[in-house]
Amino acid sequence: MATNNPPLDGPLFTYKDGSKHRPLSKATFLRQLKALARAARHKAVQGHGIRVGATLEYLLHGVPFDMMKVKGRWASDAFQLYLWKHNQILMPYIQAMPLGTATEFTRLAMPPAC
Repeated sequence: MATNNPPLDGPLFTYKDGSKHRPLSKATFLRQLKALARAARHKAVQGHGIRVGATLEYLLHGVPFDMMKVKGRWASDAFQLYLWKHNQILMPYIQAMPLGTATEFTRLAMPPAC
């Protein structure tokens, strides 16, 4: 993969295949990512892992939960399950958030004890 000069009227993400620009599909992106990970001797990530990671990144930067639900096209609150699994890793970041964001994040990511 390399930076190229896609046409202005083309898709936002493209790659060059010979002399033509083609839209970058999810399958092509993941195939390239897997090859790069293999070359770097890293474990390949799956598309779902990227989605979860991106969601956490947005949340850590203060994007509201309801906006992430829309952005992630979640019909339910299922994405909160991922937060529950990451609460210990994220605790230093949560503590550094503004109080309102941290409170909401903690409420969703750390369910009350049964």
